[in-house]
Amino acid sequence: MKLNRIYKLLIFLLLITATAQGQKMTIENAIEIALKSNYDIVISKNLATQNSNNNTLGNAGMLPKIDLNASGSLANNATKQEFSNGLVVDKNGVQSKNITTGAYLTWTVFDGLKMFATHEKLQEIERMGELNAKIQIENTIVKVIAAYYSIVMQKQLIIGLKENMSVSEERLKIAQKKFDIGAISKADVLQAKVDLNALRSDLMRQNTLLYDAKANLNQLLIQPVEQDIDVFDSIPLMNQYKYEDLKNAIMTNNSDLLFAQKNIEISKYMIKEGKSMAYPKLNLNANYIFSRSQNQAGFSLLNQNLGLNLGFTASWTIFNGFITSNSVKNLQLNLENSTYEFENLKTITQLNLMKAFKKNQDDIAILKLEEENQLLAKENLEMALERFRLGASTSIELKVAQESYEGSIKRLSDSRFNAKISETQLLKLSGGIVK
Repeated sequence: MKLNRIYKLLIFLLLITATAQGQKMTIENAIEIALKSNYDIVISKNLATQNSNNNTLGNAGMLPKIDLNASGSLANNATKQEFSNGLVVDKNGVQSKNITTGAYLTWTVFDGLKMFATHEKLQEIERMGELNAKIQIENTIVKVIAAYYSIVMQKQLIIGLKENMSVSEERLKIAQKKFDIGAISKADVLQAKVDLNALRSDLMRQNTLLYDAKANLNQLLIQPVEQDIDVFDSIPLMNQYKYEDLKNAIMTNNSDLLFAQKNIEISKYMIKEGKSMAYPKLNLNANYIFSRSQNQAGFSLLNQNLGLNLGFTASWTIFNGFITSNSVKNLQLNLENSTYEFENLKTITQLNLMKAFKKNQDDIAILKLEEENQLLAKENLEMALERFRLGASTSIELKVAQESYEGSIKRLSDSRFNAKISETQLLKLSGGIVK
């Protein structure tokens, strides 16, 4: 398939790019690897290929059926025959040989237009298979994006913890010097050590979360789960979207809605198939046969035929106990249900889009606030450390500034991640995550 060749080329180019950038994996690289390797995607593509293979004129009933048959027999019997002219044949050990070979063709030339409806239905089923593969690709991309940026978030939290640890180490040095000259009590030194050890413990837990996040991404990419992955530290966001543009894109691009529309189309073709049962049917038959029969007794000692035979079979079911009409009624109800399911899914999708758009706006606004808070908390921490060094503040005030800075780092990382996830959800709902 062309798409597979394109995917392979993209993966090759992206791997070269990753190598040139110090083996750091980009989000594009991760997505392309998943498109090639993820089991859910591979399975959905195979199912789509099966639907494509089934979409043939033969499966629709448009092509003739040709069979080659051969049969033969050998018999040894006791034969007694009495003919009207008075001749009597009474023999034992009478042998007879029969052989028949031939090619047989059957072609349905009219079946109430069922074959055309079936052909259209198979085409829609093939398109449904492609849409199902696209839906699986979209779902996997969403998972990969979440897993990738979860690693980034953990890395950012580790960076923040290390910065806070460096402050705690400096705080401990200052406290030890002050204690040595008798400016503070030993309790301040001990508390500084306790706080530093607590941060070291937090860092170990954070490294475990980072390890788990990398393992989760490896599983999605079908790589060894223990394989180390290095990613970039930033979480870039795209431009803000207009709600009306996203809402208009839903009807033409949302894969789930397009899939539901295909169900409606298939239901229509199934009604046409059902109605065809009320029409007459016409089959053309042709065969080319060789037959030979030999008998050692009887009126006919040898009978041999070779030749072409043509014919037709016409049939029309006038009444079958209302089976056809009841079947069509049920198929019409299926069409009605498919339509209702589509309309229901449309309202749900529009609701989800409205919620996702509002959440994305809030996430972006929160992100801007947290970016400002992080800068303020960092400046406050630097000032508190300097005041503590000069003896203008206590270790408690410095600890409060550290906790404030650590909290700002966590909130900032969370808000960046949340904004990216809500942005990804908007793209998925509007059908823009896979072009």
